[in-house]
Amino acid sequence: MFGLFEGLYNLVVNLMKWLGPVGLFFGMILQAVIAPVPSELVLYFAGTSIGWKLSTLFGGLGELAGAFVSFWISARFGRPIVEKLVGKEHLEFADDWFNIYGGWAVLLGRLLPFVPFDAISYGAGLTKMSKKKFMLATAFGAFPRAFFYSFIGYASIKHIETKGFETTFKWLLLTAVFFILLLIIVPKIVKKRLDQKKEKKWIEIK
Repeated sequence: MFGLFEGLYNLVVNLMKWLGPVGLFFGMILQAVIAPVPSELVLYFAGTSIGWKLSTLFGGLGELAGAFVSFWISARFGRPIVEKLVGKEHLEFADDWFNIYGGWAVLLGRLLPFVPFDAISYGAGLTKMSKKKFMLATAFGAFPRAFFYSFIGYASIKHIETKGFETTFKWLLLTAVFFILLLIIVPKIVKKRLDQKKEKKWIEIK
């Protein structure tokens, strides 16, 4: 069993090595615009294959470029296209996020883990936020985020080299389950809090 997982793990790591930093850059753009692969996973495997320094640099630059493309698409083509790309629920989440946090929405969405930032990038393009302000806020959040996930990947490959794949796999499996639960639970909690704040604002207005 562990042999199968180790083979798959090495396959992905070798693929990332083959793609290299430039491949990571374009992969992050594709991930942001169309691909249903979490950016956290891409950055993790980049950290395992090309090291945390290159992964942070090219992953962060790729996040910036991907965010800009998402922003431009929504600003140029409008809400109907965006709903098809990210889904109505995610876009409504972005709407609520901007309504509550205003100008801070982009930076907070990029820094906080498990917030669907691709939807926020698209949502920003539907607001009056300028490209310059959007890209500046994205830059401040993109590189710390890229470093965080890249370093986890780098640390795990070092752990494999010293402790072996089986021991590390068990640790990664527990971590993955934890992250998946957070990916499911945290957006729901945030959505509930946003709904509560939106309702409170509505009551105050009335």
